[in-house]
Amino acid sequence: MVAERTSRRKPEKGGGPEMHESGWFLAVVLGVVASIVAVIVLFLAIAIYDFFASPQTKTLSALASAGNYLATCVGGFVAGRKSGKRGLIYGGLVGLVFSASVLIAGAGGPASVPITAASLKRLVLSAVAGSVGGMFGVASS
Repeated sequence: MVAERTSRRKPEKGGGPEMHESGWFLAVVLGVVASIVAVIVLFLAIAIYDFFASPQTKTLSALASAGNYLATCVGGFVAGRKSGKRGLIYGGLVGLVFSASVLIAGAGGPASVPITAASLKRLVLSAVAGSVGGMFGVASS
């Protein structure tokens, strides 16, 4: 009798064979959902801080921006961890989708979004934050 030989190959990162072509979409959607949850939690903490400390408006603006980028980083982390590969790309996509949806919701609709240097800067910084989170997510999977 011949014993069957087992494969010595390491299992693939990123879900293996079941992570097929639509797997990237699921990773990005889960990353955006994680970003939304994280921004709600972070903004709730900022609101509590504002209630008790009553800081200046400039400080609140900086805290809101930092909370937004941190939430995008969390979403990129989730996307990178879910996919197990290409965290830079998937995290960047999470950053772009999340930031674009925040811009659209803040402007009241896609037709009234102002295309300014500040909005483009926000899109780029969100993509960078998501990419950084995605790289950490892949590294931790």
